[in-house]
Amino acid sequence: MANESTDYPGLFDEFPPVSTREWEEKIKTDLNGADYREKLRWHTGEGIDPLPFYRREDLEKRDQPIPIPSGAGRWEIRSSIAATTIEKANKSIRKALRGGSEALFITSKLRSAPGDEPFCGYGIPLQTASDFMRLFNEVPLDRTPVHFDAGLLSPAFLGMLRLWQKKSDFGASSRDLQGSVLFDLFAGGLLRGSLPSRPELRDRILPLASFTHEHMPGVRPLAIDTRIYHNCGATIIQELGFAVGVAAEYLAILTDNGYSPDDIAGMLHFNVATGSSYFLEIAKIRALRLLWGNLLKAFEGDPGQSPAYIHAETSRWNKTVYDPHTNLLRTTTEGMSAALAGCDALTIHPFDELFREPGRFSRRMARNAQIIMREEAHLGKVRDPAAGSYYIEQLSHTMARKAWRLFQDIEQRGGMYNAIESEFVQSSIASSRQEKDRAVARRKRVFVGTNQYPDPDEKRGDEPGRSAQTFTLEQSDRNWPSGQSPSVGNLAAFLERGATLGDVASMLRSGSDKKVALLHPYRGARVFEELRLATENHPATPKVLNLPVGDPNMRKVRSAFSKNFFGCAGYDIDDPIAFDTISKASEAVNREQPDIAVLCSSDKEYRQLVPALCKQLGEADHLPLLAVAGYPEEDVEAYRKAGVDLFIHSGCNVLETLKEVQQKLDIINNV
Repeated sequence: MANESTDYPGLFDEFPPVSTREWEEKIKTDLNGADYREKLRWHTGEGIDPLPFYRREDLEKRDQPIPIPSGAGRWEIRSSIAATTIEKANKSIRKALRGGSEALFITSKLRSAPGDEPFCGYGIPLQTASDFMRLFNEVPLDRTPVHFDAGLLSPAFLGMLRLWQKKSDFGASSRDLQGSVLFDLFAGGLLRGSLPSRPELRDRILPLASFTHEHMPGVRPLAIDTRIYHNCGATIIQELGFAVGVAAEYLAILTDNGYSPDDIAGMLHFNVATGSSYFLEIAKIRALRLLWGNLLKAFEGDPGQSPAYIHAETSRWNKTVYDPHTNLLRTTTEGMSAALAGCDALTIHPFDELFREPGRFSRRMARNAQIIMREEAHLGKVRDPAAGSYYIEQLSHTMARKAWRLFQDIEQRGGMYNAIESEFVQSSIASSRQEKDRAVARRKRVFVGTNQYPDPDEKRGDEPGRSAQTFTLEQSDRNWPSGQSPSVGNLAAFLERGATLGDVASMLRSGSDKKVALLHPYRGARVFEELRLATENHPATPKVLNLPVGDPNMRKVRSAFSKNFFGCAGYDIDDPIAFDTISKASEAVNREQPDIAVLCSSDKEYRQLVPALCKQLGEADHLPLLAVAGYPEEDVEAYRKAGVDLFIHSGCNVLETLKEVQQKLDIINNV
């Protein structure tokens, strides 16, 4: 590196250093004396409220640097494989590998709903060991890492992988196989509403650890799956705190049974969902590495030798059914956050997976987004791209400190198991979920194309969240041998004799599990999508007529606001340029017969316009719902008495207002 003082003398003489105090004084002047710490602080809703800027002295206060593994900078490109048949899935696998994917992400698990009888599966409809062999026909698993989102069925999938290993023509040794299973009894218990007893928890974890440690050392059998917290509305701080809580439970169980912390690190993997808050998500993954290092040191492990293994996948909480191509933009920024944060592996999900089986285009776009990041944007060339950014470094350390305090709270409650049993985890997430839902309803959290800037002409016809990937798990007449432990080896033998995953599911589901309060994953945009679908299913689409009168600037701004507002419900919106008089606006209402008329003007002019319009509409044959764009607070009650039905403005609860309109128009029931 060139020495700036000798190679370029005087280069920076024109730029004398500026102190933090000078910056703050300048900001204060620009804000007319306001405190930027209050005025410009970002209230993220994620448990952290960062300032608009940080400086070198902020980094000097940090406790320790963020650990980055030596292999960081080149993540594993995974492809999510979704298909309704084994043959389609096999074809997708081979196409993904030819197209640049380095690993596979296979979902086939029990559907996360309590009391499913017969057992329902979700994902690729694998039923038997022979299905497994067909799925990976002509797929070199000895050279292709494979990762299974199998939940409670994870032991059976390890058994199937063991059978493939024995029967394959590739001669794969135990060390050739690389991959993981998403087996997290804590996350799964929150989805099912039941947790194994503590002894059973240990008895389910230990066989997977011992089997892979001996037979498949390249396969990570135990997951800390934070997707459930993320997709149920948790804050980033909660995601991190609960992740560390689960990791501590694993470490405690396994160290008590003779495994070293460094051995355990090779068995665990973190699976995180990455949302669209770009810088926060970069900081989240970096903070997780710091938290893991602190936890491992507490168990006398070596974080330098055993860093956290983190797989990131794009969020589902923020994806939309309407205007679904916006999901392409969301997944791209989410993938960039994970790559810049130094994730070990990344899965970008197809943009349309919410409502249909992903096609060739959406799968290819999801895969190529990663390849472009690596090969064209060169994100894989730098070991730690975010290092040295005052902003991201400060966010990372602040997140880690807050999450560690939450973890300490969990430990004082007896650990993550007790925190779930006592409903601390569920109630904490419920509170943050309510906050996020309020932000969505008021459009403080924006879903472009759904609750902001919608295309009112778009028609979906698809039920939000409907998926073709649900299937019934078949059961055979084979019974589990009495008294035999459900070890991976025994499960492999059971499946080899022709048993199905349905047989395994009925055996693995213990009747002695403890009931716990459920968590319900959802998508933030769904409430608005339901309004749109109700409109689509109504015999006639409601018509909105904007009535722009008076001040040219205000009528234009408020007409645009009205169009955006009612577009969220999928209404047919007529938006004239302007009316010269209130009489002409009233004539248009009588002529067009809209369901809703929206007066758009300035607050000052409303004092003459509102009474006049209400009087003329009251004498007309057709009386629509009358809305005023804006909220002239001093005159609201008078306008209501005159005949105004509702006020639409930036501070209102958009969702509740639209629900009220839907009820008045008999589109949805009054509940």
